[in-house]
Amino acid sequence: MSQNDPLLLECPLVIAAIFICGIGGPYQYGFSISSMTSPSVFIQELVNITCVERYGVNLEKWQISLIWSFIVSIFCMGGLSLSALLANSLISKFGRKKLLLLNNIPALIGAVLMLLSKTAMSFEMIMAARFLQGMNAGLGLITNTIYLVECAPKRLRGAVGVTVALFISFGKFSGQLLGISELFGTRERWPWLLGFTGLTSLLQLVTLPLLPESPSFLLLAAGDQQACEQALKRLWGDRNYQLEMEEMLKEKVMQKNAGTQTVLQLLRNHDIRWQLLSVIVIFSSLQLCGINAVYFYSYEVFRQVGIGEENLRYAALGTGLCELSASSSLFFIVQYSSKKMILFRGYALMSVMLVLLTITMYLQKHLSWMPYCSMVLIFLFILSFASGPCKSLI
Repeated sequence: MSQNDPLLLECPLVIAAIFICGIGGPYQYGFSISSMTSPSVFIQELVNITCVERYGVNLEKWQISLIWSFIVSIFCMGGLSLSALLANSLISKFGRKKLLLLNNIPALIGAVLMLLSKTAMSFEMIMAARFLQGMNAGLGLITNTIYLVECAPKRLRGAVGVTVALFISFGKFSGQLLGISELFGTRERWPWLLGFTGLTSLLQLVTLPLLPESPSFLLLAAGDQQACEQALKRLWGDRNYQLEMEEMLKEKVMQKNAGTQTVLQLLRNHDIRWQLLSVIVIFSSLQLCGINAVYFYSYEVFRQVGIGEENLRYAALGTGLCELSASSSLFFIVQYSSKKMILFRGYALMSVMLVLLTITMYLQKHLSWMPYCSMVLIFLFILSFASGPCKSLI
């Protein structure tokens, strides 16, 4: 770490990059997760009405639930198709900035499909839109993180990495806030809620060209030392960055000597076995901890704990506010805390909350006030996630 690294407030363009990339990347991911909760009843009605008018078939409840589950889960399939399978080659081919710009195309197409789905009486358009939004969110999440980390000074990269999770939380909260009945959570306006990501994509398309390309990409991939130096001066201030560029070149030499390995070669490599196991355990735990079920099916969860129909949207809004608050506070302490301890503490608290939640859900049939304890435990579960496991991304 260079002692001459500038402070974040001395890098206004880095701050601008955090907001521009965040609103068009992690924000989209968070918003797409939570925005489906509020109009779930209306979308399921659309599924049944479409089948009645088109095929003369009145679907049973389990059939509607099956189609609804597919609409929800196809978002993840879209993210897998690009982010997991093609992200590395696309980032290397187009560069970080250009790929972020191109990544807005599927989001815009998806937004249009969402807006027209109710008028066209087609739930298939919602499926297609969710797939495209998954592509946008998955690829944008990876590319955004790489771009921001490469644009930030070394000692600020931990804090900048936290902003990825912060914008995810902000996106979840926004989706829940806009989904209340006073805004877009109504039978007439729900397509506008699902198409809202088109607005944030347009915002990024307009503002992202004002930022430079990643200095690391310019030097190591494009081989343009002068452009790299100009990008560093724009991002970090007008000073000499010869030492930083030499470090980038050394890193490239090390990567070249290591060579490119297939997945099978990685699994057989004893030198990185513990690192690989750590990555697998951390990200498997992140996906299997139950937080996605809380967001995708939060209404059903709150119904199970006894929350009234008229208060469901506001209870769900509280979950997003809890995560946003915890993410905001962690931004200031991540530089001074052990990442291992943050993860351990978060998972330990989540485990305790789930055990207590199981007990309270059993007892709520016998005690009238127990559902409120269950709701508090759900909020504490989300706070525990946001203050620990959510930061696995960094």
